[in-house]
Amino acid sequence: MSKKTDKNETRFVDDGRTVADMNVKGFGWHVPEPDKHKRNELMNLKITKSERKAMIKGALTAILPVALAFIGIFTVVLLVIFFWL
Repeated sequence: MSKKTDKNETRFVDDGRTVADMNVKGFGWHVPEPDKHKRNELMNLKITKSERKAMIKGALTAILPVALAFIGIFTVVLLVIFFWL
């Protein structure tokens, strides 16, 4: 008991095209388009291994005091809760 279709009726096949772009500024789900030019500049950046190590060391040196402060505060809070209660 299948329905017979007309010869003129075609089945919908999703080919991935966008009919209406729902990415509208001001809406909560808006995702800004990435700046492809800046990304290409970063991908084409030629740095040596020593420069890469220096950048990583600098980033870790910058974040280390903040990370140690959070770990220290967390440890102190746990010790206060453990010994006080």
